[in-house]
Amino acid sequence: MNKDKIFKLAKGFRGRAKNCIRIARERVEKALQYSYRDRRNKKRDMRSLWIERINAGTRLHGDYLRSGIDN
Repeated sequence: MNKDKIFKLAKGFRGRAKNCIRIARERVEKALQYSYRDRRNKKRDMRSLWIERINAGTRLHGDYLRSGIDN
């Protein structure tokens, strides 16, 4: 990546990470690694949250397993 693109991505970073090219490049690369990893973790977290909400809703409206075909 060229210098301008690095500084554009480093906008908002603290200290010399926003205006010193060597430090900014390292920080931007690490930030891109974190964003790649966390896009996948976000899907995982949302799925577990979704399952928890479904579970809470079924508990709120009665016993889901016993109100099925058995009765």
